Amino acid sequence: MRTEGKNSIMPEIKDTGKVWIRGQVGTAFAVKVDEKVFVPGQEEGQSIDYWLEENYLCVDLHGPDQNMRIARRFPLNLEALHPATLFNGFNKTKHADVKIISYEDEGVAEKIFKGEEYSKNNVRSMSRDAFWLQADLSG
Repeated sequence: MRTEGKNSIMPEIKDTGKVWIRGQVGTAFAVKVDEKVFVPGQEEGQSIDYWLEENYLCVDLHGPDQNMRIARRFPLNLEALHPATLFNGFNKTKHADVKIISYEDEGVAEKIFKGEEYSKNNVRSMSRDAFWLQADLSG
C-alpha cells in the first residue's frame, strides 16, 4: 500500500529478500521499493540499515571487523537493467524473474569510510543519522 503525500504518492519499502543475479555466483540481499528491486551491496560481516528519504533509497552498510562503513543513495527513478530471479526471503512477493538496480549502477551515490578515515572520524560509534550527515550524500 502506498501512502499519500502532499501532492503525490509516497514510495514504500514493500519487501526484502535474496536475489540471484544472472551470471553471478551466490545470492545478494535486495530491497523492493514499490515495484523496483535494489541490490545495496551488503557483504558478509556487514550490518545494514536502509530507509527512504524523499525519492531515494538510503543505505548504511557497516563492517566493524573490516573498519569500514559505506553510505549509498539510490535514486528511485533509476532503470532496472540487470536480469535476476527472486530467490528467498521475500514474504510479500511471488517468486519471479525481475530486473534489478545494482549499487554499481551509474547514478548511485557512495561514500566509503575505511582504514584511517574510519578511525579518525569515529565512524564506528556513530548513529545512522550522524553517519548519514557525515557522508554528506544529499547532493
